[in-house]
Amino acid sequence: MNILFFISHQPNPRFVKQINFLAKNNTVSLAYFQRSTLANLDDSIDERVIQTNFGKIPNASKPVKRIWTYIKTIGHIKKLIKTNEYNVVLVNNLDVLLLYLFSTIRFFGRRTATVAIEISDLREFVFGNGLGAKTLRTLERMLYKKYIDKLIVTSEKYFSYHFKKFFNKDVFVLENKLLSKEIKTFGELKKQDSQKTIIGIVGLLLRKDEYIKLFETYKDNPTVEIHIYGKGEYQDLVKDYADRYDNITYFGPYNAFTDTQRIYASIDIIYLIYDVDQVSLNNRLALPNKLYECMYYGVPLLCSKDTYLAEKVKEYGVGTDIDYKVDGGIEEGVAFLMKNKDAMKAHFTTLDKNLYLGDTDYIKLESFLME
Repeated sequence: MNILFFISHQPNPRFVKQINFLAKNNTVSLAYFQRSTLANLDDSIDERVIQTNFGKIPNASKPVKRIWTYIKTIGHIKKLIKTNEYNVVLVNNLDVLLLYLFSTIRFFGRRTATVAIEISDLREFVFGNGLGAKTLRTLERMLYKKYIDKLIVTSEKYFSYHFKKFFNKDVFVLENKLLSKEIKTFGELKKQDSQKTIIGIVGLLLRKDEYIKLFETYKDNPTVEIHIYGKGEYQDLVKDYADRYDNITYFGPYNAFTDTQRIYASIDIIYLIYDVDQVSLNNRLALPNKLYECMYYGVPLLCSKDTYLAEKVKEYGVGTDIDYKVDGGIEEGVAFLMKNKDAMKAHFTTLDKNLYLGDTDYIKLESFLME
């Protein structure tokens, strides 16, 4: 197959895994916009992949500038599509779907490539009751029914909650599991002997109130350290706390393919807390990649109650769930995990590898796109 990944940002680890896997047996091209808040993983992308970077794109808080960037890019997209006969085009949101459609003659009824869309998060308009949200949902349904051939979701709950209402074509659930060939190991790494509990925040830094609650709970605590790895919207907040408190350390961005083993070997607990009281229910429905990393590396999760993630964490026995807004909730969860540390470590070794390794899933994904 000749496959184009046309996505709205430089590929994150989830897309890098797919791109590299499919590049083994197919011609894979990657076209994307650059976002300053995301890590650059170019060194982890298969050298056979043909890349097109459309340049930096303003964030969503500057919609006029973003639309102008899109308009200026249409000519480049048209040229890319005109000079390549793609069998499959995979997009990741409505913005790039519309850009693709405006850059082709598909609006006039001609069928060219199979178009797949991959949804890793449900946007706020899915849950809103305002006119804007309802208008976007109407547009979404029209576009999906007419122009989307295949749907990929990272959580089964995304489909059952939302897409099942209007999408009756091919659907594939691709949980964000690890891919064994992409895992870089450097021998056995052991956590340094310490009487302190090391709580880790790893990934995109997008949770302001959740971080503040953790920091305020343990600031200057002599028995707890908080280690943060990643970049994102609230990295300045994280840096500020790290500058003010000796037991909070910000290590900056990391490479998910080369640094993950070292990071997980250095921490006792992953802090994966979401605010579930927002209008958007995405946090309740998502299955983040940290679930699978924790299972692989044997590090328990502290997650939020009343989420699909909490269901899986309890089903697999790999952590515990709390309401972080309740006084003492975080301390109670951390104490439980540390008390049961040895038992949980032994339990991790009994887990079915298919729960966290997606090798079989990716083989099925390739077949799904070829059908």
